[in-house]
Amino acid sequence: MTDAPWSHDLPWPDDLPPFDPFDPAIQADPYRHYAWLRAHAPVVRAGRADARLYLVSRYDDVLAGLKDATAFVSTPPGGAIIPGLLLMLDPPLHGPMRQTISRAFSPRAVNAIEDAVRTLVATHWDRFLASGGGDAAAGFATPLTMGVIATVLGITIDDAARMRDWTNSAVDFIATRIRGVVNPDASVDSYAAMRAFMADAMDRAAADRAAGRGRDTVIDALAALRDEDALTADEADGFACLLFMAGHETTTLLSVNCLDQLARDPAALWWLRAGGSPAAFVDEMLRHRPSVHRVTRYAARATTIAGCAVPAGAPVRFLIASANRDAARFPDPDRFDPDRRGAPHAGFGFGMHICMGSWLARLELRLMLAHIAATTATIAANGRRVPVEGGAFATSGLTRLDLSVTRRSA
Repeated sequence: MTDAPWSHDLPWPDDLPPFDPFDPAIQADPYRHYAWLRAHAPVVRAGRADARLYLVSRYDDVLAGLKDATAFVSTPPGGAIIPGLLLMLDPPLHGPMRQTISRAFSPRAVNAIEDAVRTLVATHWDRFLASGGGDAAAGFATPLTMGVIATVLGITIDDAARMRDWTNSAVDFIATRIRGVVNPDASVDSYAAMRAFMADAMDRAAADRAAGRGRDTVIDALAALRDEDALTADEADGFACLLFMAGHETTTLLSVNCLDQLARDPAALWWLRAGGSPAAFVDEMLRHRPSVHRVTRYAARATTIAGCAVPAGAPVRFLIASANRDAARFPDPDRFDPDRRGAPHAGFGFGMHICMGSWLARLELRLMLAHIAATTATIAANGRRVPVEGGAFATSGLTRLDLSVTRRSA
């Protein structure tokens, strides 16, 4: 057993600066760094000396860590548990809460959502197509994903836009509470406003249900669970906030990644048109270019990963995007291949915290790709590409992608 090396002490190649999880230039395209780490230092330390992070890059180590909810927990020592934030709960609280919340996604509600998502995809892509393209993030992916999450929750598009404005500062506040640290820039106001909005929406849903006007939405379902005491009020509105915060940004980035792949590789569009499975395309995109690149856990006790010592309480970042490119599990891992078979990827995480909304993201992307293949002749890059910056390297992708698109002839 040895101490994990510091990233800046390693003999990096001359054309590859030491991996820094806070460097926006690396965040834009970290895959060469990931490959070097997997080959030479599968566990490294990074960050400040007084706030070190342990970074884990190989597939087997990442999946083993995410599966072991006793050795690696979601809430750090001294951190706060925020009601309804399922991602931050550990056993024994996590299982019953997840099982209860899953009741909000009834088969009838899911079927109704599919029809609504199909309509939203057609509306937003046909408008983008008619304009000949533009910024695919602002002009298509963002309004589509906002429309989908608004439909699922049962709120208006205007309300969803207001919620989106609160999201960044709300996420900052949640992160500081969970870690038990003080951040003067993280205000409780936005998160409190989000929760108050969700609580009010549930009150209105409960009143409508009592008047015989109930709907098959997540807000309605959570209100019912709250009112039958299956969830506390804090848990219900906390989960609704989590679903919104987690449900729009990552799916928007995945949508843009799919469009970027179609623009960079015209054969991919032909593959879809020739009968290739949109679901398989989505699955390969989740492996090849997921929007979420790492998952943080905390060592519940002193342990080892790949022969390196990890002290109790240490934050461990499992680099799921690196695991997805591990040649030990995925032959020719840097090639996008929607016909790929083999090991399961970690694009939605792994273990008990695997993304609860993964079905919705898959549905939206599958219907999007099917409609694009049916209606679109060409997709080409045409201008700016602006990568994500910030967010402590949690996400990677493009916040702007300029495209030219043409319609298929009838």
